[in-house]
Amino acid sequence: MSQDNRINDFIALFNAFWYRDFPLTKDYKDFGERAEWTIHIGVCVRSCADLLGLFTYFEAGGRTDAIIKDNQQNEIAHIEWEWWEPASGKVNEIKKLSNSHENAEFSVLISYSQIKDLDKNIKSIELQWEQVSKPLVVILITFERENNKRLFYELKTYIVKNGKAKNVRTQPALPWDVGGTRWELALKPVE
Repeated sequence: MSQDNRINDFIALFNAFWYRDFPLTKDYKDFGERAEWTIHIGVCVRSCADLLGLFTYFEAGGRTDAIIKDNQQNEIAHIEWEWWEPASGKVNEIKKLSNSHENAEFSVLISYSQIKDLDKNIKSIELQWEQVSKPLVVILITFERENNKRLFYELKTYIVKNGKAKNVRTQPALPWDVGGTRWELALKPVE
């Protein structure tokens, strides 16, 4: 399978699995804790690897959040996720990925960005990845703050190559905001 196919498949699967077993519901539990999102992302990553016929190793290879490998132990993807925004100065995940990228076909960063800081966060990622030859898939969950809580808005996916990020997919971050789905129907009163 080509690298581009694996990247595209991973992106499509992750974006679909993001809604599966979502840790929130509109009417019952509308805010999640940091640990819930960490677990949810881990489940999404493992589900993607499973459907690709690959294996997931958590906290492997120098404490990388996850490494996806094939049945010959070839490293397909190194994956890191982080609660803090990439431009916050609290994030070392991009550096960890750039230091270990040579062993993998591609790397993945899953993080969050306030809507107002999206351009700043993308620029920070581009600068940190500009010397790396392999692609970096960036999945950012955009949000706005309300009473120190994050209100999720969109799930935005980028591919960073040669120091430039290209947006390849955008979808609502909350399943009930996706029109025509069963999640949206769950909000409508029965007549």
